[in-house]
Formats: sequence, C-alpha cells, structure tokens
Amino acid sequence: MLFTTFIFTALYSSVVSATALPKRQSPAIWQSPYSGTLVSPTTDQPVVLGGDFPFEYDVSSWCEPDFAPFTVYLTEGREPPVFDNVTASGALADGAFVFEFGKFVVSRFGLPTSSPPPPSNLTMPTPETLNTTFRTESRFYLSIVEEFDGCPGDIAVEYSLTSVALKLVPSE
Repeated sequence: MLFTTFIFTALYSSVVSATALPKRQSPAIWQSPYSGTLVSPTTDQPVVLGGDFPFEYDVSSWCEPDFAPFTVYLTEGREPPVFDNVTASGALADGAFVFEFGKFVVSRFGLPTSSPPPPSNLTMPTPETLNTTFRTESRFYLSIVEEFDGCPGDIAVEYSLTSVALKLVPSE
C-alpha cells in the first residue's frame, strides 16, 4: 500500500510539472560565427543595370561540410540586411530582398553535386525586373546567405550573412 501511494504521488507530480512546462518555440536560427568572403564585386563597385559583373565568393571552412550551399540576393536599404531577416529555411524573408540571383553549391573533396556551381559572372537585373522602384539615390547590397551543415556543438544547421554595397548605374 505504501509503495502504491508513493508511485501514484510520483506520477501525479510528474504530470502536474509537465503541464507547467513552456510551449515549444519555433526552431532556432543559428548564426554562424564565421562567414565566407565576397571577393568580387568589391565595396561600392559600379555595376551596370542589365549588365554582367564579376562574381567570386570564397566559402568559409568553418565546419568542413561536403558541400557549401549559398544563396545570392540583391537587397536595398540604408544599411545591409541584418541576420534577423534570415528564415528557418536559410533564405532571406520575403520583402528583405529585391532580387534573388540563385542558390549555388561549392563541392568540397571532389564530390559530385546536382546543384549548379557558382558562376564567375552574374547579370544585374534591369529596373523593370527588380522588386522595388529604382532610384539612383537608393543603396543596394549584394548579400549572401551561406549554409553550414553538421557544425560542432550538435547544431544541425547554421547560417551566415555577408553583404557588400554596390553602386548601380543605369545602362546607356
């Protein structure tokens, strides 16, 4: 009888305690302590709307994943986008960018990949295809969200955000 009372009391207190637990939060977005390096274009480099410009991004070696995926965006604002704009899926939130150049993958260790490698040139969209009203005084940034998979600390996925200011010039 004493044993049954003890078990019942223990189970009851466990159930009561469990109901007081906070609700689960949405998945956390982990910001990587390291980012890749945007080699080209450089800060305030003039880029002609509708024209090609050189592109080179050196991915970070932070976690040494087999593949290093990253997505390239054109953003607009007084300042570059902040990490709060990165969603749980590793994309910039709708409204945080005016154009998406695409997702590219750098293969490490000679492994084959089904995703496209990064190009050596990107084509700047024309004002008509931008998700904004283009003004010459507007400030634009080439922004990159890089994904890190399997990092130390049992974190499933981390993301980094890198940006460089561009000077967009109309085509003649």
